[in-house]
Amino acid sequence: MPANSSTTDDLRVFRKAEVAERLAVSEDTVDRLIAAGELRPLRPRKRGVIVQIPAASLRAYIYGASSA
Repeated sequence: MPANSSTTDDLRVFRKAEVAERLAVSEDTVDRLIAAGELRPLRPRKRGVIVQIPAASLRAYIYGASSA
């Protein structure tokens, strides 16, 4: 059974730089969005660990922000 594209997209993760580029903001702004709970990374932030944001979290932020 082939996976539909929505399911496949939900499994995708983005690095902080990719999120910043998609939102047209700085990586510092992405850090602030994470700290504020507006973007949810896969794991809690730790020094030296790559921040990964699931596509579903990014999509929720974009559509939530545009409807406010």
